[in-house]
Amino acid sequence: MKRLVSVALVALTLGQIAPAQDIPKDAVLPVESKYLNSPGPGQYPESNAIFLTDEVNFRVSADGSTEYDEHDVIKVFTPAGVEDHKDLLRVYRSDLEKVEVDLARTILPDGRVLEVPKSAIVDEAVFAPTETKTNQSMRRLVIRYPGVTPNSIVEYRIRTKKKPYPAGKWWGVSYVQNPEPMIESRFQVDVPTGSTVHFATPGYASLVPEKTSHDGIDSTIYKIVQSPPLNQEAAGPALLTQMKRLEASNFDSWGQLRSWFNSGFEANCEATGAVLTQTQRLLSAGSTPVQQLVEIGTWATHKRFLSGAPEDFRPNKAGLLVDEQVLNGVDAAVLLTSMYRAAGFTVQPVLAFELPPEQVQSELPRFNRVDTLLLRVKQGNQSWWIDPRHPLEFDEAPPSGYQGGAALLASDDNQPFERLQSTPADANRVETQIEARLDDKGRLELRFNTVEHGASGAAYREASRELLDSGKEQRDQQLARLFDRIAANYGSRARVLDKYFNLNARQGEPIDFAATVAVPDYTVRMGNKLAMVLPVRVNPQMMGLAEANGTRTQPIRLDHPWREDVRLRLHLPQNADISELPATVQINSPFGSYFATARGQGREVFYYSRLVVNEALIPKEQAGELAQFARQVVQARGKLLLTPNNRTANKP
Repeated sequence: MKRLVSVALVALTLGQIAPAQDIPKDAVLPVESKYLNSPGPGQYPESNAIFLTDEVNFRVSADGSTEYDEHDVIKVFTPAGVEDHKDLLRVYRSDLEKVEVDLARTILPDGRVLEVPKSAIVDEAVFAPTETKTNQSMRRLVIRYPGVTPNSIVEYRIRTKKKPYPAGKWWGVSYVQNPEPMIESRFQVDVPTGSTVHFATPGYASLVPEKTSHDGIDSTIYKIVQSPPLNQEAAGPALLTQMKRLEASNFDSWGQLRSWFNSGFEANCEATGAVLTQTQRLLSAGSTPVQQLVEIGTWATHKRFLSGAPEDFRPNKAGLLVDEQVLNGVDAAVLLTSMYRAAGFTVQPVLAFELPPEQVQSELPRFNRVDTLLLRVKQGNQSWWIDPRHPLEFDEAPPSGYQGGAALLASDDNQPFERLQSTPADANRVETQIEARLDDKGRLELRFNTVEHGASGAAYREASRELLDSGKEQRDQQLARLFDRIAANYGSRARVLDKYFNLNARQGEPIDFAATVAVPDYTVRMGNKLAMVLPVRVNPQMMGLAEANGTRTQPIRLDHPWREDVRLRLHLPQNADISELPATVQINSPFGSYFATARGQGREVFYYSRLVVNEALIPKEQAGELAQFARQVVQARGKLLLTPNNRTANKP
């Protein structure tokens, strides 16, 4: 079964560690007075911690090798802050980097200092030798700080030495905004005098650095004081994209980076030997192009793929990857490209971004700014987009999360980006049928059946394949959690009576699931009336967008356009009459539309609604209009009023 392995990759990853040395118990470690006299939780009542100091010194040698010195001092205020900062976790590649830990310690509230002992530094391989050969250099570094309590300070100094890869090219970044405030940030870049270096300061419109030259070194220093915490925007792009940061790179353009990527990628994609043999084993005689993609993709899903954006670009030869059980994003793209080509497809690798071309174009070119690698696969007049980590979810449009975003396709400096197309809303429709019955005691029992098409069903289709490969106990637990979350839409006391989930969903086909849910005391008495909200789920994306407010710095990022149709038939008890039906609603917006209507017929209420969202990426300038549309949709949820009567209630 394919599993996504989540790794906490940082801007510059770490290598082989030189552990901190134990010190005598009576040794005195100096503590700067500004740390002991630093602000307390009363000055930052909404924060779990603050960064007192965040310093990065980034040194570049003439051959492109780098040293990345980090110094962080973090004061924790709350138990949650302790949990967040009591450990330092990094994942690194020891074949490219060497790390020296100069300092790792805890400063207690009374000023006493506890150095991290050697026993509290764990440096271990992420994967066993039997799991992977090409990822054996990936290691996990954990530093466990002793004695961390509220109002303690944790401090570290780490120096990372990185080999030049690619030859002569480098990039570095310092994130100077966090979910927590920063008191003081400093980013210094040292390069040999006369070297090419480009800087960017996303989030800072007019930040002026200090520049000096001495002993053949050009130094550029950025200083920032009192950086507020990151206000993470709802429905925004990835967190690292939203954070303010300081960047340096010697790539002259995105076109240059693309050319460098192309040459390195293609040099490893030769479809010979093991690649040809394995591809021929998988393909059935007379199979169509779609069937061939499914055959190759089904085989690939039994590998484990590392999640997250590509940090480093260092592909392995395709032939070495056939028997690998663990693949990073770059190697997954190399292997599948070579196999698709062996099957007769034309394949183009694509560097893809969540944000639109006009925004990415203005950013500093660096490989770890790329959000993901996609493959554009063609045969004859047919074409598909494939995420190598999800090879069975291919379509004529790019995967969810990237529609409307930028694609780095050409090496033309004047126009290196294209805009990734979006699927039409109708292709991603969600259809729900609900049969509900209210009894004379106010208990509601409903049966819903949902069918999700196109990109809307991609996550459920992939989940179905993973569930099918799981053991029965694990599968039952995961399904129970899924349906409990769905039932919560109908109230905190809702209970699932039975459930169904399609475990045989195939690529490109709709996926369906259903459940019976019971909710006690569903009606609320209002004077001489009974009120109830029609048992229709409010779209969760609309709920999130409705809560968005304030000035945005990033566009709205939705997965894809979609359409949602809901049909409800509600049976009423004999002892209640319809008093007031929900009003018909028609909302039109530049982003889509919403329509809802209800009618009564005898002892039944029929309700129908349709939500259409036509855009996947909305400019930040239009975020307010979209939020208003979302609020109107949420507020339009149908409410029904009933009048009790003296007639005999429904018999069991």
